[in-house]
Amino acid sequence: RVIRTRRYKYILNLAHELPYPFATDLFESLTWQAFLERGYTMFGRRSIEAYVHRPRHELYDLQTDPDEIYNLAEHPLYTEILEELQARLRAWQEETNDPWLRKYVY
Repeated sequence: RVIRTRRYKYILNLAHELPYPFATDLFESLTWQAFLERGYTMFGRRSIEAYVHRPRHELYDLQTDPDEIYNLAEHPLYTEILEELQARLRAWQEETNDPWLRKYVY
């Protein structure tokens, strides 16, 4: 789930324990397989590890980091922004009867 303002983007990765889902045809493509076989560690400006294994919470300052490379979710200076966006997302989930609301209970 994602919510954003003009400046910030918050991502709640509901199944963060699992590898990031991307199309099977991409995973099986010659390009992706060549990356893996050659031992490349970067995919664009992200490490392959960071691309495939996402944290539960991601927060990006789109003004200073439009490529969404530096996750600010754990940074103490952004706690208030993170909590505000989390509350707004939760309110939207409740308003729309999001089936993933169960994730907060279990």
